[in-house]
Amino acid sequence: MDLLAEAAQVGEEGAPAALATVIRTAGSTPRHPGAKMIVVRGDGGAYPITTGTIGGGKIELEVIEAAVAVAKGAPAARVVKHLVRDLAMCCGGEMELWIEPLDAARWKPLAEAARRRGKRRACVLVTGLDGVGGGGKDVIEGDGGARGAWLDGERFFEAVRPADRLLLFGAGHVAVAIAPLAARVGFEVVVCDEDDRFASAERFPGARILATFDDRDVEKELGGPLGAGDYALIVTRDHAVDQAILERLLPRGELGYLGLIGSRGKLGRFRRRLEAKGIGDAAAWGRLRSPVGMDIGAETPEEIAVAVVAELIQARNGGGGGA
Repeated sequence: MDLLAEAAQVGEEGAPAALATVIRTAGSTPRHPGAKMIVVRGDGGAYPITTGTIGGGKIELEVIEAAVAVAKGAPAARVVKHLVRDLAMCCGGEMELWIEPLDAARWKPLAEAARRRGKRRACVLVTGLDGVGGGGKDVIEGDGGARGAWLDGERFFEAVRPADRLLLFGAGHVAVAIAPLAARVGFEVVVCDEDDRFASAERFPGARILATFDDRDVEKELGGPLGAGDYALIVTRDHAVDQAILERLLPRGELGYLGLIGSRGKLGRFRRRLEAKGIGDAAAWGRLRSPVGMDIGAETPEEIAVAVVAELIQARNGGGGGA
């Protein structure tokens, strides 16, 4: 969804560019409805500049060629390709795409949708296809709980939701490795730690830093309750602090994800202690991911970061496991 803001900026700057969006798929395809690619026309024979991808391979090459034509002034185009019959690709599915110029009728609604997303206000971006509004766009306040993107006749709808947040409780070396990788895959990173020697802008560029371990203070600072879009990860330098944070977060079933770094032995001790205090039912313990991260034999902070962020993506996409 960061492509919304980038596409709006490209359009506002007046570059000869087009936006390609997957609007329908059937069967096995590399990307799904809502996937986008910005194509800026190359001058002087230069290859077009692209941002994002609609799947790579021959389908992407054909879409780039069509997008260059649109960027040069051709009308918006609807492209339908069967990946096997038309392109000799092995995926076996069919993709339909909408390719449109980044003119004022389009970049302004894109900018508005990106602005609302940045303010953590959900909306729906509506794109008119052939015969509807001249192919323009509109933004509808709220999303009614909708997710994803869908085609309805001659209009394409995309739920634009706030970015999922990764709440890193702890600012040690593992958190330092996780934060930039999580940001690269679309998480808004919030670092929570009481020690400013570790929780600093120098160590966590681009992240929001909160000088607390208390989830109630975090909610106050963030301006609202935590929910399904919040992924909490406990990675402090102190096992006693880890346990205190887990005691607060374990009952919060509304979180999208809850992870705790450490061994199975550590988890077992924490569970015995908290259950003795009446904290955490079977469902709560079932939601907790610990040891955290996919089992890839990770050992260094950088390897652990890959394992953890892979698990976060899996949870975000509704894959097996995850809270």
